[in-house]
Amino acid sequence: MEAKQTHKAHRVRKAGASAKKKQQQKKNAEKNNPKAFTMQSAQKAERMARRKAELNEKKFHVPMADRTPTIPPPVVVAVVGPPRCGKTTLIKSLVRRYTKSTISEIRGPITVVSGKHQRLTFMECVNDTNAMADMAKVADLVILVIDASYGFEMETFEFLNLLQTHGMPKVMGVLTHLDGFRDNKRLKTVKGNFKHRFWTEVYDGAKLFYLSGIENGRYLDREILNFSRFISVLKLRPLAWRSSHPYMLADRVQDLTDPEMLESNPKANRTVALYGYLRGTHVKGKDRVHIPGAGDYQLNITEKLTDPCPIPDKERKRLDERHKLIYAPMSEVNGVMYDKDAVYIDIKKSQHEENAEEGEGERMLSELQKVSDIADRLASQQFSLFSGAMPVTADNVRRPAVFDEVADAEDSDNEDDDGDGSGSESDSGLDDESGGNVSEGSGSDRELGLSGAETSNEAQSDSDDDILQRVRSDDSDDGIADSDDSDDDQDGDNLRISPIHGLTRRANLMELVYGSAADAGATPAYKTKDADDNVKSLAFKDDLDEQILRRLFITGSGDSDGEAGSDADHDDGDENTLGDFEDLEAGSDGNGTDNSNSAGEASEGSDDEDEADNKFGLSADKMKKLKKRFDRIDDADAGAEEKDFYQQQKEELQQYVDNTRAEMESLAEINYRWSGEYVKMVIEDMPCEFMEGFNPALPVVVGGIPNEEGLSLISLRIKRHRWYPRILKTGDPIVVSVGWRRFQTIPTYFMNDRIKNRMLKYSPEHMHCSAAIYGPYIPPGTGFCAYYLKKKQSFGIAATGSALENSQTIDIEKKLKLTGYPEKIHKNTAYIKKMFNSALEVSRFEGAAIKTVSGIRGQVKKAAGANGMFRATFEDKVKLSDIVFLRAFYKVPIKQFYNPITSLLSVAYMRTIAEIRRSKSLPVPNKADSHYKPIKREVKRFNPLQVPKALQAELPFKSRPKVVKTTGPAKRAVVMDKKDKQVATVIGEINLLHKDQTRKHQEKAQKQRAEYMKKRRAAEEEADARRRKKRKTFFRREGQNEKPR
Repeated sequence: MEAKQTHKAHRVRKAGASAKKKQQQKKNAEKNNPKAFTMQSAQKAERMARRKAELNEKKFHVPMADRTPTIPPPVVVAVVGPPRCGKTTLIKSLVRRYTKSTISEIRGPITVVSGKHQRLTFMECVNDTNAMADMAKVADLVILVIDASYGFEMETFEFLNLLQTHGMPKVMGVLTHLDGFRDNKRLKTVKGNFKHRFWTEVYDGAKLFYLSGIENGRYLDREILNFSRFISVLKLRPLAWRSSHPYMLADRVQDLTDPEMLESNPKANRTVALYGYLRGTHVKGKDRVHIPGAGDYQLNITEKLTDPCPIPDKERKRLDERHKLIYAPMSEVNGVMYDKDAVYIDIKKSQHEENAEEGEGERMLSELQKVSDIADRLASQQFSLFSGAMPVTADNVRRPAVFDEVADAEDSDNEDDDGDGSGSESDSGLDDESGGNVSEGSGSDRELGLSGAETSNEAQSDSDDDILQRVRSDDSDDGIADSDDSDDDQDGDNLRISPIHGLTRRANLMELVYGSAADAGATPAYKTKDADDNVKSLAFKDDLDEQILRRLFITGSGDSDGEAGSDADHDDGDENTLGDFEDLEAGSDGNGTDNSNSAGEASEGSDDEDEADNKFGLSADKMKKLKKRFDRIDDADAGAEEKDFYQQQKEELQQYVDNTRAEMESLAEINYRWSGEYVKMVIEDMPCEFMEGFNPALPVVVGGIPNEEGLSLISLRIKRHRWYPRILKTGDPIVVSVGWRRFQTIPTYFMNDRIKNRMLKYSPEHMHCSAAIYGPYIPPGTGFCAYYLKKKQSFGIAATGSALENSQTIDIEKKLKLTGYPEKIHKNTAYIKKMFNSALEVSRFEGAAIKTVSGIRGQVKKAAGANGMFRATFEDKVKLSDIVFLRAFYKVPIKQFYNPITSLLSVAYMRTIAEIRRSKSLPVPNKADSHYKPIKREVKRFNPLQVPKALQAELPFKSRPKVVKTTGPAKRAVVMDKKDKQVATVIGEINLLHKDQTRKHQEKAQKQRAEYMKKRRAAEEEADARRRKKRKTFFRREGQNEKPR
């Protein structure tokens, strides 16, 4: 018999064309047959619809106005973590990823260009509570670095609590030191535990990255690349406090104090310049600001500078190497530190060069640094730049020539903006003696779009009046519209003004716009010698249409008939530039034609018919365009009605912000500095300790304080942090961080019972209460956190809460309980003693309610003696053994103590009573009355109630006392005979033997049980020893299997 045939099992394709085809069929199954995938149950469909609606509602937030400027400032990225967790390595790796630069030491903020529209400012946060509070107020993105080999540390949770009170920005976590885990299973478990704990503290779904190793002092390039991509796509939600206050994170600090004054008085107040990107709202030149850790100051000078780390000016698909900029003035990138007027290069010297003698140049520089009476010594000094040249003194210093006021203003504005160019016009090397040509790679050539080949020899022979004038289209104040907004340069050609030394033709703006003298018939008023000297003929490219430029000026003569007809095609493009401008003086009809010169082309009757078509006197073409615009606006309004309520609220807020920004930008005469600009703030009268103890690792924040300078009483809603081990005590000074400020104050805790504010000696343990402090004005609803200046516990944040109101008076009352004793009793009247000390005190409490311990209520009447005795009436007769007490409340004064924490200067703070006692070794005062004593209450014995017989006779039978008489036989004595006595004796002896035997049995049983328990305890101890030995062996073997890092 043949064997049974076996078939090979079918193997499903997992890769290749067949697998992709099957997968595509499954993907399109629902689309091809929708009925097969519909809900079979109406209840399930309803639940799914409800769940979808709830998920959509969770996505909604309270609409907030986005006041981010067109060119936003760099995003502040705070790198936070405990010591030795990898913060510095992470910053170095990210900077290397973005700029290809290596930073040897991280000092202060580091700004890099991370993309086409984004810049990042990295700042490492030190492990100081004051510095952490300042960084929590300005950080837009927080990177929490966690050491996976150690676990979470308290610094991480402290910073998270600071973020929650000062506005929660975006938070991302980074796990480091993962290369120490050799077991993949254990590594996976550790990652899961960290992720779930991180989600618990931040929010579900918070991103947590894993950095597995280090190569060449940096994290792996692939991991840093993925991390940087997540940073670039983050969407930052605007925070209310920062959107309504101007602030700046200083990335550079400079001392501008006169060196002569410092030499004479080293402790003199300094003049300090702070540089950084302005964020939040705008700031004026003389605003009041607050520097956390330094105090309140007034800005002396606020000026805009050139952006040291600009975003690329053109839209690019990717950043070139020359656009990957980095700006870290305090970190000295690659040995170079940038200043406003110079570039400092750190040249590393060898050991023998450092000990060598100074050369002639070094001695000259050292002598120049001696600034004592430098003005007097320079007045009499002279020196020669070259051998044989005329000596230069202070009297014959060359001054640059100023041609007109406009050029002077532009030069002063662009003095710092063109720092990377070839310098100002006066020293650009274009004079005839030097014979210098414009270099091919100079900054001015790149700016004007020239090359070295365009320079001709004729440029060198021009007169002194033909000076290279650089004109930027975006800074022009002559009314020339931007060429990007017109349709005439669709081919990409920009209306750029080239220098006269290029291969271009000359064009006189005065003749081009206002016409020549021959056309006008007389010499115009502007055709003077001074005008010719100031306004010279500029050079334009050949493709520039003179008529386009001429139409931009309203004072020029109208276009001719032929020109009007030829420019009809350009009407749409000119409308974008000119808007709805209508020259009423020239009699224009809106299309660039002059009615006074149109007699050759059309008759007057046709013009009258055009004006008769509408009541506005506009042409038919103009009316068509206006009608199209009206229809477009009407359609937009109709579409807005279809939007939901949430979208409408967002658009209304954004429209409000846009209108406000447009109005503020129209106020050009007001010296505002806007958000996103790189500004310089000069502050005078800064204490010398600010510069002497300056530490670049500590953040210097300049925050605007509009209408927040007055001091008042502040009511807070506060709760002790659940991790802080001790409750808070009234009267202990505590540091409050709110807004931009950090100050020490003395809180008074209280709780409202709907009638009055009752003072609390200690804060509640697990609930909110109120607190009254004295400090500067705080907007209601602002969050705050409180901590002690000297960290005494493992967790530093003592309490959190929010501000309720600012007031000049807050009534807080404390309970006062006065006790007294009856001296004389007369019916319902009693004389009470030992409650008051004088008749004056009694008069203050006349009419007050009193009460005895037994519950009898009374009232204070009048004083009845000189020692504080008074007469009181009660609702019932009291006894001499009763205790009378009076419940009263008195107002508690709030201590008005406000001490700003000047951590950037010299720290002076108030200590608690316990700290003073410990420092001076003083014992705690021991009062005998403060000790709790055991209460001894004597049992009172009362006599039985005796009712007189006459009264008993009048009482009803039910109320009369009943006396029950017993009628049973009386007990009689029993006399036993001799036999009965013997029987009783025998029974007694038998009972005695039984009791003795029972006692012996019990003693034996107890002895046996004690021996049994002893054996059982010995067995249990032996079993415990075996278990401990086994556990110890197991863990020792596990530890040996793990290799050390």
